[in-house]
Amino acid sequence: MNRLVTWVFAVAMVGLVPAGMALASGDGMALSLPQAEGSWSVASDERASAPPSEPGTLEIRGVGRFTFDPSSIATLRPDLFVAGRLSAFDVLAAVAASGAFDLTYAYDESQATFVIETINGLAGWWYDVKLPGGAFERTALRMDAYPIRGGSEIHVYLEDEARLAAIHQGFRDEVAIRASNGGAVVIPIVTIRGPRATVSFENVTVTAHGARRDVFQPGVVTVLDVLLSLGEQGQLSGIDLTWHKSLGELMSVHHYMVDWISLPTMLGEPDAACGYMDQSATEAVRAFLTPHAHATTQIHLSPDLEPLVSPGFVEWQWLCASS
Repeated sequence: MNRLVTWVFAVAMVGLVPAGMALASGDGMALSLPQAEGSWSVASDERASAPPSEPGTLEIRGVGRFTFDPSSIATLRPDLFVAGRLSAFDVLAAVAASGAFDLTYAYDESQATFVIETINGLAGWWYDVKLPGGAFERTALRMDAYPIRGGSEIHVYLEDEARLAAIHQGFRDEVAIRASNGGAVVIPIVTIRGPRATVSFENVTVTAHGARRDVFQPGVVTVLDVLLSLGEQGQLSGIDLTWHKSLGELMSVHHYMVDWISLPTMLGEPDAACGYMDQSATEAVRAFLTPHAHATTQIHLSPDLEPLVSPGFVEWQWLCASS
């Protein structure tokens, strides 16, 4: 693997959130990698969540608002999810199957995802998800790969044609990148934007580490695996993670947060009010991505729950709560 190091000296104190929302709130379990024996594995039955059971809502703009029971929905992607887990697309398909509205869809091999063709005869739909305790975020993740938690809200709407076309092109680009690497996940550029410097790595091979065996099938690669793979390859000195069952007064968070990434050349030091947020896509989609407008205090899709096909880039951004 080739390594490219780029230095950018600038304080990255962006994405501020209201004072008093400490990143360390909740019942976090700190984990430092590598472990004493040199392992970069974080898989543990003690760090897992139960399948979603709390009802959620699906709103299709111009069509209606529906309540769904996640425990009654089976996934259309058993290659990704273990039994009892489901995606935002699974919800859409299940509610449509109940007769609430007309849905046509198909699995597109060139994009490695199920694609909405029409809802009630109209084409051009996309979605956003609001996780409990969070806010709606503009997503560019495959709808059938977005894991749903209990109490989630799904919003489906007619998307801007240019943005939707870019998203679908990005998916095709990811499939092409993976095919060009013989089915392996090789990320052309991984960038870590720290407190006062930026470091980048080229052509990073990423393998699955099974951090979320309670959610994903063996072999599914997530954004967290990018850091774990860099660590195993000797490119990182260490990673500080926190496993949260809850955050503040919110229960059933059950995810990992990246508190610090150690690099021999990285300037800065850990801060209890800061952490790393991730973003992954292809260049076709970059102009249509919405930058994170908050720090890691707000509930969002965490890196251990974001599966990857083979993005053109993965970026980690150091974000802090206001002091």
